[in-house]
This record gives sequence, structure tokens and C-alpha cells, in this order.
Amino acid sequence: MFSLSQDAVKIVKEKVIPFAEQLNCKVLHLTNGTTVIDMGVEAPGGWLAGKLFVEATIAGLGHVDFGRFQLGSIDLPSIDVYIDHPQEACLSSQFSSWPMPPVPAGVIQKMGSGPARAIAKNDMFVNLWDYTDTAHETVFGYQSYAMPGDDLANQIATACRICPENLYILVAKTGSIAGSIQVCSRTVETSIWRLHKSGLDLHKIICGMGTCPIAPPSRDEFKAMVRANSAVIYGGMVRYVVDCSDAEIEAILPVLPTMAAKRYGMPFGQMFEEGGRDVFKTDKDINSVALWEIQNYNTGTVFRVGEIKEEYLREIIE
Repeated sequence: MFSLSQDAVKIVKEKVIPFAEQLNCKVLHLTNGTTVIDMGVEAPGGWLAGKLFVEATIAGLGHVDFGRFQLGSIDLPSIDVYIDHPQEACLSSQFSSWPMPPVPAGVIQKMGSGPARAIAKNDMFVNLWDYTDTAHETVFGYQSYAMPGDDLANQIATACRICPENLYILVAKTGSIAGSIQVCSRTVETSIWRLHKSGLDLHKIICGMGTCPIAPPSRDEFKAMVRANSAVIYGGMVRYVVDCSDAEIEAILPVLPTMAAKRYGMPFGQMFEEGGRDVFKTDKDINSVALWEIQNYNTGTVFRVGEIKEEYLREIIE
């Protein structure tokens, strides 16, 4: 079995660190030896930094590219991901569910992702799939407006049973270009959770792809969180290839898209405030993407459900 951590570390060592200057990134070393790559906190980061952040946090299990999203007056770049092992790439790695310390009310919660999760196995979502990694080096994706310190690095290293000097932390705030790209790349991540919640056997998924408009960057981290998450739930679309009966797909189609949520159409900013500016305390019923296509390899049938409405995308650019 492939190792998510080994493949992600290879990306960081070969594509990120040697080209940090060209990527508008900065490489730092904590006192405990952990390597931190600033891709959008104090360093500006950029398009390629965001692309590599995504590639590392899905451990190279897919192709990441840029495109264009156009709908009415909305014209934005898009982030497109093509993933051949969505179970491992997303549930075991990209999902931002690393346990983080609580923050004061009104403070935006920081989030952790990446292949370190597949070693630590310390959150609910990583245990939805029967994959466990073992490696002496790993990568951690940190969505934060502040740089990580020794305390966080030691916590991650301890949970992964590795030496701190064998840990690589990629960090970008949501409002940076790289940060917005990595959040908006989470179409397959968000939707595979929806498929699981809807009752589809995840072993029947062959591959998945997704596309999403990239929210414009902002120094205002609250605005950035609202924009990026609105882009996914109201502007994201996915295509899956599965191998099952048509009846299994037909049974879950009505509950898959964002429009199936009770609060469909409500501004994400309002829901985010209700959740105390913590994504994991925000109404989970809205966590999906707007448009779905499921291609059944078993029968050749193609199913489509959902819609993308321009009126619900205004929050992305306002």
C-alpha cells in the first residue's frame, strides 16, 4: 500500500522547499527542528503555492489545475481537482479535522489537515476509511492566521509518533491567495462526506473530480472564511465515477446537493456567526456542493442533480 506521508513529503522536499523564493514562500525552522513553510501568513504566497499546498495535502493522489468559472456577472478563476483515490486523499488526509484547542468566543478556529492524520488516527473523519499510514516523516496542513510554534509541532509529532525534526508544516491563512485556493479545492472532500452520510458504500467509489470558483483574497479573515466556504457550498460541483446499482444512486440523489439543506440560500456568514466562527460548529446540513454528476460504471447511466444560482454567489465577491 502506498504511503500518504512519504508521497506528501516528497512533494514538499522536491517541489516546495527548493523553490520557496520563486513561490513567494518562506522556509523556517522551529527550535525543535520542525520545518515550517509559510505559504500565506507573513509571506505572500501565490497561485503555485496554493496548488502545491493542495497537492501535498492530498498526497499527490490527484491532478490539480486552474480553470475559469463564469455564471452571469460572476467571472472568477477556478480550482479543479481530479482524484483517483478520494477515500485516502480526502478522508484520510485532506479533511480539516485535526483536533485543535478551543479558542475564545468570536475568534476564528484554526484548522489542521494533511497526511499526518492518517498516522495519528485521532479524529472521527479519518476513521471513516480503513487506511492507516506508518512513516517516520509527515506533512501537516495548517489553516491559520498565525504561525505555528513548538507547542503545536510537538503535539503533532507526538500524535504521529515521529521526531519533531521529521515534521513539515505548510501554513496559510484563509485570506491569502494560497489559503483561498486550498479551501476552495475541497469539493471532493466535502462531497465524499456527504456520500457517506447519505449511506453510499464508499468502497463503490472509483474516482472523483470537482471544480470551484476561487474566492478573492482578503486581509479580513472573517470575510475570507465566508467567501471561500460560500464558494464551495454554492458554487462547487463534483463528478464521481461509481460502481453500484442505479437504485443505490437514485436513493440518495435527492439529499446530495446543497439545495437539499433546510437552510439553502441562507448567507454562509450568518451561519458562521451562529457557530461562533467555528466551521465545525456551523450547521453541518449545509455542507455539500451545489451541483452533482454521478457516472455509474456498472450501468453506464449518468445522474445529475442540483444547481448553481448566481444570486447565491454574491457573498463570494462582496
